[in-house]
Amino acid sequence: MKQKLIESFKKALLTGSTPEKLTRSFCMGIYIAFSPFPGMHTIMMLIAKYACNLHFPTLFIATSFNNPWTMIPFFSFDYAFGYWLVHNVIGWEPTWVISLAKLFGSGTICLWSFLIGGNVLGIASALICYPIMSVIFKNLAQRIK
Repeated sequence: MKQKLIESFKKALLTGSTPEKLTRSFCMGIYIAFSPFPGMHTIMMLIAKYACNLHFPTLFIATSFNNPWTMIPFFSFDYAFGYWLVHNVIGWEPTWVISLAKLFGSGTICLWSFLIGGNVLGIASALICYPIMSVIFKNLAQRIK
């Protein structure tokens, strides 16, 4: 699997994609993977590909980190981090919450925590990945030359 990914990136570099474009594509995909908009990841990926002129296979690979098997951990982490950030760090007690008692017989969920947590984690993950992936793609490009 690892070798197949490396071959895919090598092919992308040989067909004219730059390491910078691959890095931007990967980081945008990581942001989309963490984004708190269930069911919108594919649409966001297609819009980002054309709006930002990104490399689609790299964008797809990074976005695919959030898949049906990992969706619950991703969204749970988004919510938990957002809840901590909104309620403990900022100290905001938003009044707009969704009552799940009517649907599932459970408590309430703070939608703001989910939205803020997912976006902050997505941006932070993309920013953390940028220098790492930049070095990886530049080294791969140098090895190909």
